[in-house]
Amino acid sequence: MMTRAEKKAAKIADKRIEAAYYATCRGIAINIMEIGKVFDYGRLQIAQGVDDAALASAIRAYVETLRQN
Repeated sequence: MMTRAEKKAAKIADKRIEAAYYATCRGIAINIMEIGKVFDYGRLQIAQGVDDAALASAIRAYVETLRQN
């Protein structure tokens, strides 16, 4: 079970990933089942200590590999 601090950190990370995704990947169609993979990849990037700009760039590059259109 996650502690309050872990839950708060996870929520903050998810907000960063969501912001990066919407800022850089608008209009790119991916399968809805791939969204979890995008968040997993974003969490991995955050664990490595990337800043918001690098996170957005990494997520954009990853989403391009999942692109449907």
